Amino acid sequence: MQSQGGSECILPEYEDILVKKILQTHAPEEHQVDSASLLDLTERIFLNLAMSSVLSSGHLLFLLEKLLEDCRSEEDVKIVDAVKELGITVHHMSCEMLQHISTDRPPKATTCVLLESLERHRWSTKLTIVLAALASSYGNYCLIARFCLTNPLALSLAAMKGLRNSLKATTMLNYRLKALRYLLEKMVSVAKCVMEFEILPTNYVSQDYEALAMMKNQVHIASYWVIRSSVECASQITSTIALGFQQAKVTPEVWELWSLAKKISYIYEVLRNNFDAFSQQIEKKVHLRLLNLFAGVHDSNQDVLYTLFAQKDDFPLRDSCSQEKVGVNVLSNKVVMLFISSLHIFPEKLLLVVQQSEKKIHNRPEEEFEIVWIPAMFSTEVERRVYDQIVDILPWYSITEPSNLSSSVMKFIKEVWHFQGDSMMVALDHGGNVSSLDAFDMFAIWGSKAYPFTTSKERELWEEQRWTTELLLGNIDPLFSYWMEERRIICLYGTNDLGWVRELSQKMKGIREAGVPVELIYVGSNMHEQTSSTLTRVMEDQLSRYLSHVNIRIFWLRLQSMRSSRQRLGYSGESDSITQEIDSLLSSDARSSGWLLVGEGASGEVLKLWGNQVLESLSNLHAWGQKIRRLGFLGALLQSLGTSATEPCDYSVVTPFSESSINGESSVCKKCKSIMEKHIMYQCGTC
Repeated sequence: MQSQGGSECILPEYEDILVKKILQTHAPEEHQVDSASLLDLTERIFLNLAMSSVLSSGHLLFLLEKLLEDCRSEEDVKIVDAVKELGITVHHMSCEMLQHISTDRPPKATTCVLLESLERHRWSTKLTIVLAALASSYGNYCLIARFCLTNPLALSLAAMKGLRNSLKATTMLNYRLKALRYLLEKMVSVAKCVMEFEILPTNYVSQDYEALAMMKNQVHIASYWVIRSSVECASQITSTIALGFQQAKVTPEVWELWSLAKKISYIYEVLRNNFDAFSQQIEKKVHLRLLNLFAGVHDSNQDVLYTLFAQKDDFPLRDSCSQEKVGVNVLSNKVVMLFISSLHIFPEKLLLVVQQSEKKIHNRPEEEFEIVWIPAMFSTEVERRVYDQIVDILPWYSITEPSNLSSSVMKFIKEVWHFQGDSMMVALDHGGNVSSLDAFDMFAIWGSKAYPFTTSKERELWEEQRWTTELLLGNIDPLFSYWMEERRIICLYGTNDLGWVRELSQKMKGIREAGVPVELIYVGSNMHEQTSSTLTRVMEDQLSRYLSHVNIRIFWLRLQSMRSSRQRLGYSGESDSITQEIDSLLSSDARSSGWLLVGEGASGEVLKLWGNQVLESLSNLHAWGQKIRRLGFLGALLQSLGTSATEPCDYSVVTPFSESSINGESSVCKKCKSIMEKHIMYQCGTC
């Protein structure tokens, strides 16, 4: 590589000599500090100092306060951790740069001293430390020079540092700002590129020795020139302020800055182009590896999970309990649910998965499963903050740094798993094999009961499932679950007709006063924008119990998952009663009046009534109320509606014995809608 510009040109034949000399000072330790957050902070310091040169003191203070405010986030912890381990080293490098100025030591010699002092760090960390040292020195001098005329402390510090005519010196420094700003920007870009290279899964190109060697060679040379340019920058910044130059605006020092800027710009351009080509080569092999992995059958999930998550980070997951970074080994021999979503996920979807995951099975270790959140990749600072806010509330594992996910992984998820931006859940068995690409629906409906989250398990659950209050409410509210266990009569209703709600509330009040343990619960409607005002009136006027606004959306989201699940499994709305009931509720907004679902306990089947039919039936309580003791509330209500069969009905169903079989909960005949009688059948086990 031949350098462009600069007073010292490194010819190709001398590059090998330079690289060998650089490598003599490179002996990185196994433990490495995550310096990415410190580099981000350094870049922000450079940016704010560059902007502050053309601003008033008041505006500068505002910018510094904004910088500190931006740091009070999830990134705060990372910066603190990095500074704890690197802070002393950064200070030491800053002192070495100042010593270069005070002793007239050549920049080349100072560069070698810095490299020797940083021998135990990897290349990206070396660059981060040197740039952070430069930012620290640059920032200190600029702040003191700017505020020494208005702040007594700054004035004293300026005198101690020997700053003469600080305001004038700062003005002279501004003449060099354009070249300096360009140089700093390119040096940070080189450092970022080196950092990206270091986390690439180079094992995929381990046999391509020439390409790998070329990239490493360019990284070594680029690192050398960034460190050397930092030494030159520190020298010029400090001498300009300290000496208070009287020269003209255009000086040899300004030309030297531009020369360095062009050199670093050229180095970055070559490095970035080669890195992009090298990275694309790796990504193609990663994509092919994923296709081969998921086409086979495995006994362990570690190879699959490593390829998905740990290509660029040995500890790619964040443990929600300890808040620590962990490796994919924590998921070994477990069923893994990959919850994939964009950052613009609807909160009810997120909370629904959270609710269902709280009911995980703990008493059967062989049925352990874990959820891992994979957010779609993001690029803006706003999206980063959204991610930080979401990840703090999740009770599962999540990707620590989504930007470290291989682009081939996201391509695979989109092209092979057909992720279109909406939430999806992919279930992997103990061996990492895909057991379901559509596990979200079954998890939304049954939670951990759907373990191991296969299509056959989903079908099995539907075959056993009846149209019950428990199916409708799930785990939405612990209080409602308690009522169902007490075998109370649960009445769910929905409408946006406030007048109908008031009449229904009055009728139900009379039933409760008659001693019937009935609970009326408002669940809104599928038209969420109209539900909010109705819910507010129900709450303020205490018309009934109700689901919260979020839980209303969860209620309807679960119904949509039920319909999606049954459609995918081939249940027809024309012949399947549960599918008909689900479709009826989801299309209920086409009706102007409300609807009421009545069920006894958790497993008793549900009766649905519409509009005026509800009010008329409840108004006739005096006519059928005395039958409640003998027939139960649901049976008496059905008889009052005249739904009992006038001719003998031949419908029957055999269900496995359970405690609910003898606890009095009713079942509704799917043919004539009457309450079914219960009979116990004994069958010989040897037949």
